[in-house]
Amino acid sequence: MPHAFRVALLVALAFACGTEHKQGQGSPGSGELAVNPPAVQLVPNAAQQFTLSPSTLQVTWSVAETTGGSITQAGLYTAPAQSGVFHVVATSTTNANASAQAVVTVESGISIVATSPVNAFACEPVALTATVTGSSDTGVVWSAPASCGTVTTAGVFISLRGSGTCVVTAQAHADVAKMASITVNVAPERVLSVALVPVSAVIVPGGSQTFAANVTTACGTFPAGT
Repeated sequence: MPHAFRVALLVALAFACGTEHKQGQGSPGSGELAVNPPAVQLVPNAAQQFTLSPSTLQVTWSVAETTGGSITQAGLYTAPAQSGVFHVVATSTTNANASAQAVVTVESGISIVATSPVNAFACEPVALTATVTGSSDTGVVWSAPASCGTVTTAGVFISLRGSGTCVVTAQAHADVAKMASITVNVAPERVLSVALVPVSAVIVPGGSQTFAANVTTACGTFPAGT
């Protein structure tokens, strides 16, 4: 092999290796990143400093869940106000495919229990109960599917006309991640009164008169049989 050709080949190989080495330094693989500590347990609104290994790498810090708290680009994380399991993510600024994460468990110590199941008649109010412990704030946030009925802020549920099963949700005001479900078994509406229409009629001998009946329930007044 001519000397000039060998020199050119060696220079080309050296350049290629150097370029490869630089690219490897600037674009870490996912196995090269680690977030410390890898797992923590916090109370709501608490702060935690996360660090990166190796510390010389440039990353973007983020929280995977939209309700999972916040983190600064210095790695200082602030937990949300509610309990849950969330993920802090560090992503390389030079290789979007290279990332590492830490698991954050937020636990408030608050719990909520509710009385379930509950029986009710259609359209009639029924008081639901739920008890919050672990906080001085014992308030309950109530919700029910619109297709099922309504529930007041005091936990009084009224179903729509009909029968079936409704599920009402009770959440602890102090930690909305803590919730309990109440099954309401709705029975058909009760008849409160029946009225004939017309109330009175004068009929000549051999004549006829058609009467109708209206039924009143907690859902309203309807023709009998509807």
